[in-house]
Amino acid sequence: MASKYADFIGIITDPISPRFVKPEFINIIKPLVDKPIVNVKVNGKIENIVRESNTDYIQIHRVLTIEELESILSYGEKKFILYVPSSPKYEEYFNLIVKKTNQLILIDSEKKGEKVNLEVASKWVKEYEKVGIGGGITPENVEEFLKLEPYWLDISSGIEKFKAKKDPVKMIKIAEKVKPWIFTQ
Repeated sequence: MASKYADFIGIITDPISPRFVKPEFINIIKPLVDKPIVNVKVNGKIENIVRESNTDYIQIHRVLTIEELESILSYGEKKFILYVPSSPKYEEYFNLIVKKTNQLILIDSEKKGEKVNLEVASKWVKEYEKVGIGGGITPENVEEFLKLEPYWLDISSGIEKFKAKKDPVKMIKIAEKVKPWIFTQ
């Protein structure tokens, strides 16, 4: 069901997350889905993350240093999703990523458990086409995120029954709300 409406399948292989799975899980799921797989990491050196990842995309869910952004450029065709906190204080960082890379950007909440700053997200979505939004998206509020016309939505905790366990009912509800929007754009 998940891959029917999903554009990406995100797999968190960083032990810092309650949604952590061992990297070997990627090899199990790869033949079962027809969508790009994203390896989500928070910690680690960029070169180690790239070397250990056998996915279509690598999402690095932390603010990177200038040196780390520069190293991402050295990987040529490797596809990344780069996290930017949805706060005006990160506007310079957002602009740096846009200027230096051609990667996807995920605007997400600055602090875990908080809703993304929709005002900031709205501005940045208009400035750069390859922007996705995450942070506090639920079946009840997904329309307000869709109105911003992001490139994609990163939905995780808002469709959980409890921490790290997806709720099939919430998944269906959110898919029902997103599907008509996709086909009218």
